[in-house]
Amino acid sequence: KDNGGGMPHQEIPDMLGRVLSGTKYGVKQTRGKFGLGAKMALIWSKMTTGLPFDIRSARQRSTTQSHYVLDIDIHKNAPNVHKVELVPNT
Repeated sequence: KDNGGGMPHQEIPDMLGRVLSGTKYGVKQTRGKFGLGAKMALIWSKMTTGLPFDIRSARQRSTTQSHYVLDIDIHKNAPNVHKVELVPNT
């Protein structure tokens, strides 16, 4: 659990299931965005447990919460979504 602003529902697979790269001349990281650290933690989790990630996210004042179960296909650098649903944000 964190105090971030939440992630847009449809963008979660690409935000967490794809590893992007760049240079100092390209995309700049800002505080509060997902960088390589979060993705590497997810990849490490997948490598050590073999299980997909359970991700829940809600935007401020949203009545629904995104729930994804996904992992990263490291050969294709693409998200592999096992489950997706919107549930009440309680």
